[in-house]
Amino acid sequence: GGGDAGDPRSVALPPTSLQGDGGGGERGKGGGGGGGGIEVDLYLLPEPFSGLISGDFGPLLVLTCRVCLEEKPLKPLPCCKKPVCDECLKRYLSSQVQVGQADISCPITECSEHLDETTVLFNLPHDDIIKYKYFLELGRIGSSTKPCPQCKHFTTFRKRGHIPNPTKMENKYKIQCPTCQFLWCFKCHSPWHEGVNCREYKKGDKLLRHWANEIEHGQRNAQKCPKCKIHIQRTEGCDHMTCSQCNTNFCYRCGERYRQLRFFGDHTSNLSIFGCKYRYLPERPHLRRLVRGSVCGGKLLIAPVILVLGLVIGAIAVIIGLFVFPIYCLCKKKRKRPRTEMPWYE
Repeated sequence: GGGDAGDPRSVALPPTSLQGDGGGGERGKGGGGGGGGIEVDLYLLPEPFSGLISGDFGPLLVLTCRVCLEEKPLKPLPCCKKPVCDECLKRYLSSQVQVGQADISCPITECSEHLDETTVLFNLPHDDIIKYKYFLELGRIGSSTKPCPQCKHFTTFRKRGHIPNPTKMENKYKIQCPTCQFLWCFKCHSPWHEGVNCREYKKGDKLLRHWANEIEHGQRNAQKCPKCKIHIQRTEGCDHMTCSQCNTNFCYRCGERYRQLRFFGDHTSNLSIFGCKYRYLPERPHLRRLVRGSVCGGKLLIAPVILVLGLVIGAIAVIIGLFVFPIYCLCKKKRKRPRTEMPWYE
């Protein structure tokens, strides 16, 4: 039977027989030739791969993946022509991006080439693509381009000629990010320090960090906001702080953001994975992580059971309601039926 001749997508490739040199064994019942053929099944390449090869479609050989050693329809890598399956390649690329690697080498150890950008971008999820492009751009830029310390938006610094005044010389490095409106210094890559040069700011920043980490009256002198990195001093109240600059909620004791999930607790829970480290076993961090992880794992196992139980109870209630509700309506209707009127006699 044949496919539709007008549509190239419906053309199927028949199995191809590759002749070997020696007298190999026969495959199937009909392979009784003298040369002994090795049959390799060919598959059409799915449409998403069309941008990685020449033409719209190309054959995929059933080969053994060099990483997981499983036989799958594969397309060899463009650099060394070694077969690697999609799952292994995506897992490898994602792990490289997570550690900030932009120039990713081939997963085959004996290959010294690097994977091209098209192959990497095609096999990465959306979140990793954003990170990969950021690291890629960071590796390409020169000293005249830097990312914003807060939102990572790239800004290129253009010199505006000679400025003899020292104050103006410092002010020319003042950058306002067009994305998040954050003010920062291009020269030292720090938040903008009005009236203080970069050297004095760095020196003062070290003194500030040292002062902030000192403990007085049982608490830190100041805590740094986990988002915008400014130091905040608490005069009174609880550990729940709100940054006046970026409105981030964080804990004054540990400096971590406030996170909560109804079923898993929040930052004030002792046994929650989101809990503050100073609320439960602060001197034994390994035991604390073990206990909280065990509690979280137990909740993950119990959650499906509770969900199924709730669905069963709900289904039973609906079934009972289907039988009880008509009976209730019938009884109510009988009660409201008017009585026969008695005759009046004068």
